[in-house]
Amino acid sequence: MGVAVCVIIALIAWYIKYFNKKNQKTTRQKTMQPVKCPLCDSNLFVGENIISKVYRPMNVPDQLMIVMGCPHCYPRLEPGLKRICPVCHKEVELDQSLTARLFNKAMGKKHVHVVGCSNCHKPRAQ
Repeated sequence: MGVAVCVIIALIAWYIKYFNKKNQKTTRQKTMQPVKCPLCDSNLFVGENIISKVYRPMNVPDQLMIVMGCPHCYPRLEPGLKRICPVCHKEVELDQSLTARLFNKAMGKKHVHVVGCSNCHKPRAQ
């Protein structure tokens, strides 16, 4: 009787451990989505970054950011790609960029909100 109880407990422990690992794998796969360029909408591979400038001061929660593009669309546009503004949906030239806001959230997380391209978002005079 004692051996049967031990076997049942071992099977339950193995079952819980197996399904926890399986659930962790599926949640990791869901959260790891490919990073896309906001201009040309091409997937960025590991090691490829979006070319941008973030303006100072660095210790504020909201910063101005200029996005020039990715290695696929800046400084040269690959054949078959178009640089499209996500706000006004017009074509963006190579000498133009996107204006965005970079939000530095708690725990080191960052969030980027695209405001518009050089045509549809004119900076305010201060």
